[in-house]
Amino acid sequence: MPKFSPNGFLLAALAGAILNVQAAETEYNLLEVYNLAQKNDAQLAAAHYDMQAVQEKKTQSRATLLPSLTLSANTQYAKTNSEVSGGKDLENNGNSHGWGATLNQPLFRMANWYGYDQAKSISAQAELRYSGEEQSLILRTSEAYFNVLRAEDSLISAIAEEKAVKQQLDQARERYNVGLIAETDVLEAQAGYDAARVARILGENQVSVSYESLRTITNHDITQIGALQKTMPVNHPVPANTSDWVNSAVSGNLALQVAREGLEASHKNIKVQKSGHAPTVDAFARYNYNSDHTSKGTRPGADGNGLNTGKGDSTVVGIQFNMELFGGGATSSRVREATYQMESAQQNFDKSLRETSSNTRNLFRTVNSDVDRVDARCKGIVSSESALNAVQSGYEVGTRNITDVLDAQKKLFSAERDYLNARYDYIVNTMKLKQVAGTLSPTDLQDLNQWIVSGGETEDMSIPVQCRAK
Repeated sequence: MPKFSPNGFLLAALAGAILNVQAAETEYNLLEVYNLAQKNDAQLAAAHYDMQAVQEKKTQSRATLLPSLTLSANTQYAKTNSEVSGGKDLENNGNSHGWGATLNQPLFRMANWYGYDQAKSISAQAELRYSGEEQSLILRTSEAYFNVLRAEDSLISAIAEEKAVKQQLDQARERYNVGLIAETDVLEAQAGYDAARVARILGENQVSVSYESLRTITNHDITQIGALQKTMPVNHPVPANTSDWVNSAVSGNLALQVAREGLEASHKNIKVQKSGHAPTVDAFARYNYNSDHTSKGTRPGADGNGLNTGKGDSTVVGIQFNMELFGGGATSSRVREATYQMESAQQNFDKSLRETSSNTRNLFRTVNSDVDRVDARCKGIVSSESALNAVQSGYEVGTRNITDVLDAQKKLFSAERDYLNARYDYIVNTMKLKQVAGTLSPTDLQDLNQWIVSGGETEDMSIPVQCRAK
C-alpha cells in the first residue's frame, strides 16, 4: 500500500486553487493593493477632509489680526402731513440717500494673537493625525492582504486534508470488504472525512470574507493576489534592544505627537482666556456721505410750496480703547476652565506616553517570539511528518488503527497551518512594531512586496524543504 504523501496532496490542492482563479482578469500584489487603497479608502479620505477643515481655523484666527473694511449704503422715502393754523394742511415729502465705509485695524488684541498661536498648534495636530491615518492605512492594507493569503493557505490545507482523509476512507472500505479491519475503522474514517469536508467549506467562506475586506479598503473587486515566497527571511528586529525602540517611539509615534500638540494647544488656550483681562486698542477710519431731497408746502395749488436739497459727508479717524473692568467673573471662570482642560490634556498625554512605551516593549518581545515560533513550527512539521510515516507503517502491519492514522494526518496539516500563520503573524507584528515606533512608511511595503510572487508560481507557497522530513 502506498504511503501518504503530504507534498503530493498539497501541490494537487494548489493546482486546483490555481484553476479556480484562472478567470480573474487581474492579479494584484501588495503594493498595487496599497496604491488602490490610497486612492479609494473612505477612512483616509475622511481624515484628509477633517485635516483641511481644521486648518481653516488657522486662516480664521489670522483674519482677526488683519484690517477689515465694510461698506454700507441706504436710501429712504418719507412723507408726513400736518395741520397748521389757518386750516391748512402742510405736506412734507423727502428722499434721502447715503453710503459709508469703515476701516478697522486691531492694534493690540492679546486674545487674537494668542488665539492665532493656538490655531497653529491645532492645525499641526490635525496634520499629525492625518499622517497617523496614512500609517494606519499601510497597516490595515497589509493585514487585509495577508489575511487573504492566510485564508487561502488554510483552504489549500483543508482541501489537501480532505483528499488525504478520503484516500484513507477508500482504503478502509477496501480493507473492510476483504475482512482485514472492523467496521469501526470505516466509521472512524467516515467521521474524519465529514469533519474535513466541513473544514473545507468553512475555509472557502473565509476566503470570500477576507477578499471583502480588501474590497472595502480599495473599492475594487479584487479576486486574486500574489503569494508570499517561502524564502522570505524571518529575522529578529533591528536594533536588537528594547530601549532603542522605545526611544524611537517616544520621539516618533504619531499618536503621541498628536497628544503632545494637544497639550501645547491647551497651554496656549490659557493665555487666550487670560487675555480677556487685557485692554484692546483698535484704529479706525470712517467716511459717510448723505444726500437729502425734501419738498414741503400746503396741498397742491396752494401757496408756499418749496423744495429743499442738501448733501454732506464726514470723515472720522481715531483710536478706540476698551477694557473690561468687571464682567461678572466670566473671564476668571474661563481661565479656570482652560486650566482644568490643560491638566486633563497633561494626564492624557502621560497616559499615551506610558501606553506607547508599553506597547513598544510588548511588540518588540512579540516579534522576537514570532521569529522563534516560525522556527519551532518548521521543526514541528518535520516531527509531525515523521510521526505520520511511522504511524502509517504501523497501520500497514496491523499495529496501529485508522484512528491513529487520521490523528497523525490531522496533526501534520495543523502543523503546516501553524507554520504559515506564524509567518503572517511575524509580518503583521513587525509592521505594528514599526508603526508604534513611528517609522512605518510605504518603503516597508516596497521591501515586503519584493517577496510577493505571482499566483502562477505557487510552488513558492509550499512548505520550505528544511521543514520536511528527510
